[in-house]
Amino acid sequence: MTARGRVTLGVLIDSLGPGLARPLALPHGREPLVGTPVIYDPEEPQAGLDGAVLLVTGRPSAEILARAGESGVAVVVVKPGTCDEQALATAAKAAGTALLAAPPELSWGQLYTLIDALLAVVAPAEDPRGTRAADLFVLANEVAVRVGGAVAIEDLAMRVLAYSTVEGQRIDELRKEGILGRRVPEHPTNAEEYAAVLRADGVVWSREPREFYPRLAIAVRAHGEVLGTIWAVQAEEPLAHDAATVLEEAATAAAPHLARINLAADEARRRRDECLGWLLRGIGAVDELATSFGLLPREPVTVVTLGPYAGSADAFAATHAADLLRTAFVAYRIRAATGVVDGRAHAIVAAEASATLLRRIIVDTLSRVSERLGGGWRAGIGRTAASVAAVPAGARQAEEALRAVCGPFSQELAGSHEELSAALFLMDVEAALRPKPSLSGEPLALVAAHDARHGTHYVHSLTVWIGAHYDVPRAAELLSLHPNTLRYRLRRIGELIALDDPDTRLVLALQLRLNGATKQSG
Repeated sequence: MTARGRVTLGVLIDSLGPGLARPLALPHGREPLVGTPVIYDPEEPQAGLDGAVLLVTGRPSAEILARAGESGVAVVVVKPGTCDEQALATAAKAAGTALLAAPPELSWGQLYTLIDALLAVVAPAEDPRGTRAADLFVLANEVAVRVGGAVAIEDLAMRVLAYSTVEGQRIDELRKEGILGRRVPEHPTNAEEYAAVLRADGVVWSREPREFYPRLAIAVRAHGEVLGTIWAVQAEEPLAHDAATVLEEAATAAAPHLARINLAADEARRRRDECLGWLLRGIGAVDELATSFGLLPREPVTVVTLGPYAGSADAFAATHAADLLRTAFVAYRIRAATGVVDGRAHAIVAAEASATLLRRIIVDTLSRVSERLGGGWRAGIGRTAASVAAVPAGARQAEEALRAVCGPFSQELAGSHEELSAALFLMDVEAALRPKPSLSGEPLALVAAHDARHGTHYVHSLTVWIGAHYDVPRAAELLSLHPNTLRYRLRRIGELIALDDPDTRLVLALQLRLNGATKQSG
């Protein structure tokens, strides 16, 4: 069924299901082994693609299929659209590569993630008695047939490890989103529903959220330790009368597989994070560490750091963010080292800090993490380092940039150290002045005192005027005043403080900016 991290073409087709992978040509049947998904880039040399699943994002053609066959690609996935499917199938057979059609509504990123996740979970596992545990996707399908409802197998982080693809079995939007996103969507009832399943010794009915189908669920355990859960959807027809027994048997069969997945993933992640930490700190043989991540020791790289807007991230949230970054970079064939260090998600990327694609990947990842986990995530981007030897400086800059985008002087989701230099300066000035009376002292204190005694609005007028770059007509428009009325106010303020003095204006502008930002963030 599997070999060296690969699966047969038949497993790939069955696991994705007919709705996501429709065969157009299978010149060598369902037995060829397929491996890593790769997004097709006409500008990149077609090398190292032996056994790959090539996702052709542009307009498919016979020429692309021919080149794929010459490069050893196992299967090409296309969205035919207005192309002639029969002509494409004929070209695929001539090239000796399988051809699958994906639906137009499925994004290439989602399909890439599905295939990548499939390769991570389908390898056979050994149970303590020495027998082979069934592939999780095969197990999910077997259980779905026996219980009469769609089945999903999840880990403790609510990631969907495997799901059934039995034709005719209905699923709701909740299950569909879980499959496409590889994780159960956030819902206020999640915590309570999952806690009930994990506490129970056997199966439990879950009927929340009410707008979706009910589910019969069971926890997967090994030696008393909870490893994950199995869920069966009950659509219009009731589940089989022995559904509870079937799920109990499935939980026993899935346990060694989930234990292996968890152990292997935890160890690989721990080692990767440790090596990434050494690179970020410049410890050890950095050239060898860089090479182990696929980075070239002498190439320019950029450090990216992700974290929640407020508070600290839990271990899963940071890991999830790092995994999303890794998947995105691989999908776009951008070399990067990703992982979690000191509770934050980090990436060392072989790209310039100013690269448009880098920024798009970061912002998209932030959106997905915030949507799934909450916390309003932000990202800081260091200045481009000339080589991995300069990564520690870039790491410090990325942390500073993250501090700035999470501070009161930036409204961006992500920003580079260079872009945020003014915000960092203001944060340093505010921190230095916070304990001192000068932050709220003169000249601002004199104007504020006048407002308090006489009910005037001089402080607000100054704030708008300075914000309009001392443009009286523009400031008057923003204040809904006649320009002459604002000029009169400014003359009156000039009787309280030396408003014509450049230093007074500078200090006043800083006082207004720092005090205003402090109030907004407080």
